[in-house]
Amino acid sequence: MPVPAGACRVGAWELLSLNDHCPVPAQPSCALSALPIATCIAQNGDGMNADTLTTLIKVSRPAGSSFGPILYSIGLIHSPRRLVDLGKTRACLQLLSLSFPLALVVFGINDVYDYASDLRNPRKMADGLEGIILHPTQYPVVIVSSWAATFLITAVSVLTARRHNVLVILALLLLSWQYSAPPLRFKERPLLDSLSNGAIVDLAYLAGYTAGDGLLDSRALWLKGHILGLCTAGVHALGATVDVDVDGSVGQTTIATAFGPRIATAFAAGCYLIAFLVERRLSIFGVYILGGLLAVLAPLLDFGWAHPAFKAVVYWTVAMSGLWFVDRALGVLRRRQGFKYKHI
Repeated sequence: MPVPAGACRVGAWELLSLNDHCPVPAQPSCALSALPIATCIAQNGDGMNADTLTTLIKVSRPAGSSFGPILYSIGLIHSPRRLVDLGKTRACLQLLSLSFPLALVVFGINDVYDYASDLRNPRKMADGLEGIILHPTQYPVVIVSSWAATFLITAVSVLTARRHNVLVILALLLLSWQYSAPPLRFKERPLLDSLSNGAIVDLAYLAGYTAGDGLLDSRALWLKGHILGLCTAGVHALGATVDVDVDGSVGQTTIATAFGPRIATAFAAGCYLIAFLVERRLSIFGVYILGGLLAVLAPLLDFGWAHPAFKAVVYWTVAMSGLWFVDRALGVLRRRQGFKYKHI
């Protein structure tokens, strides 16, 4: 029988031998201590195998692994330096480091600390597309792998030899950990939970911008890509609305449980509305924002549409990102063809 949250605190050594007397650790004390866990794994013979790799892939949300590279690429395109002048090897390495490795940190650490709520969340029980239920016995491997991913992402950033890029990456990693892990655990600080989620997206965008010689100066404040972080804050608030009953049942405080699902949904719509007013035209970017706005407005009419609206916004984001990149690529091709014909 599960014990009440907070009744037991599981350390690194006990995680591999959990039993029915303590199946739901409230906040594992090992999350910020990789060395004891690595030693524990080594002594228990739980190295990397097919099952472990499958777990890590599921935890990282394969669909979510695309968002880091997408945001990084947009930032790179918005940067001062032309793509043809970039160090392609270093840029590709950093882009790849923000795929699976970053997703493992963001989503893996989240799953470590959300076991109690995930057990009650139908979104985590259906097909795994929106995450899985990570059993406590799997925490050590996920935590150690997340630390390894953290060091990898940092090392790749150092290779860029761009100080502003390193600063952005360090901030991105710190926020990715502290969104879910104590002592800050932003995801249980109403309003900051949504804003910090948006900030993670904004920092991934700025990673690309600074990789292309962009600086964190006054010009960076007016980059169009910041709108992506605002939209993400809205998507997070909508997701909190979907999980309001589950989060409330385990005592988690979110924007939806603190202010109510209607206000959380209104906040989501407000984020998209502000973003659309900033864009002010029906470009591909503007159509993306307008589509997201219409989707997040739907739950205000019927809260039964909250989950379908949430999924629609996520898929809409991926589809419109692909369309935007295709349009940019065609634009480059047209300019090259025009240059060629001009000189024939």
